[in-house]
Amino acid sequence: MNKHKTPALLALWLALAVLLCAFPALAEDESEGIMNVKLAKAPEPLAKPVEQSIDSLFALLQDRQGALDEAAIEPMLDFVLNGPADPKDISPARRFGGQGICLRQDVSTDLDTILRYFYNPDIPNFLLCPAVLRLSGWREGCEFLTRPTKLWDDLKALDRPVLVRGKEFEVNTPDSFAEAYYKYDLDRLIILLKYKGRNVAISISEQKDQSDVGRKGAILDDSQWEYFYSGIEGLNKGLIGWMDTFMYQSASVQVFLERDAAAPRSTVFLFKWLNAGWMGSNVVKRSHIYDGSLRYARSFCKVLESASLTPEEMAAQIRPVLDMNNAQVNAKIQEYARNFEIRFKDSPKLKPRSYAKIVADGGYAEVLDDEARRSVLALQKLKSLVGMETLVDLATSPVAAAPARPAPAPAPAAPDAATVEAKPES
Repeated sequence: MNKHKTPALLALWLALAVLLCAFPALAEDESEGIMNVKLAKAPEPLAKPVEQSIDSLFALLQDRQGALDEAAIEPMLDFVLNGPADPKDISPARRFGGQGICLRQDVSTDLDTILRYFYNPDIPNFLLCPAVLRLSGWREGCEFLTRPTKLWDDLKALDRPVLVRGKEFEVNTPDSFAEAYYKYDLDRLIILLKYKGRNVAISISEQKDQSDVGRKGAILDDSQWEYFYSGIEGLNKGLIGWMDTFMYQSASVQVFLERDAAAPRSTVFLFKWLNAGWMGSNVVKRSHIYDGSLRYARSFCKVLESASLTPEEMAAQIRPVLDMNNAQVNAKIQEYARNFEIRFKDSPKLKPRSYAKIVADGGYAEVLDDEARRSVLALQKLKSLVGMETLVDLATSPVAAAPARPAPAPAPAAPDAATVEAKPES
């Protein structure tokens, strides 16, 4: 063999060996995840009529001139109304290249209140599910923002279905599989209608295009919505930390069905699909999707069921935080970064030198761009409003001097990346 070719061939074989090791590591089942739920290995398939209902909703999302066929979605609505109390071991068919899950969550509120929270232009959506969304927003000029009436006003005379479209962006919190976070765009269709005398809202979403590259984050305390965002590309997962991963496609159908407006009580039902991985290969398992969906449900219940909060109060309290001038934002973020270091500098999740370097001496502030800074402060304000400890003083907030909570069991440590410089995210 030509001696000059030997190093190149050796490098190729080494790369192949790494990939052979990495793919099983990337695709391994996280079993019960951080939410401690184990799914059946052989789930029951979702009934065909319900699948057809879901197909019709995605077709309607993609066809802006299409009309809603109410009869076509009745099987799905009946499944939400009368189906099993816990559908975790029922699996929807694969869509968009990924597996799917079903999740049901009852919440003690009516649909009017749900709409005033979830579809209120004055409340950033990421504050309603802070365990899974770091940032979100409606794209300027989309129908959701330009229509003359609010969705909750349409409930007062719902004699025919109401359809509203919108475009959004989202940035997720670190996922519970490899603690990566991504930014991506979504098309959304919201439908209001009556079903068997009950008010119903259906929200259909589909990711547009591939996400940006995954970046390394860390879940520090999921129950307290405490996360770390490094700005460094890759995964927080040992052998495969170097991988450039993407969310290739995600989609969901979420049904809000009001069971009793007087009680009040509603059912939130989620069908969710995700296709993400490396070099076009999907490595997401149902357990990963379900774990994230449970985190989502836990966080929105804490907000929606808070006895100390209303949608109107939340909107009024959050707006001044989002409207602070740059000098005010920067001062508060410096305070946040110093307290973040005090609270979490000894966390096993932040032991890699690249992470410790970011956090040291309040330096975490330098990784956060303006959009991320304002989202941090809005989340801190929300936490104060629902009685949680915060890391920055926003008038009525308890602050970081409180004793640190015990950290959750650490995931495998991130690979050392001391030579990689974190940059402010864009």
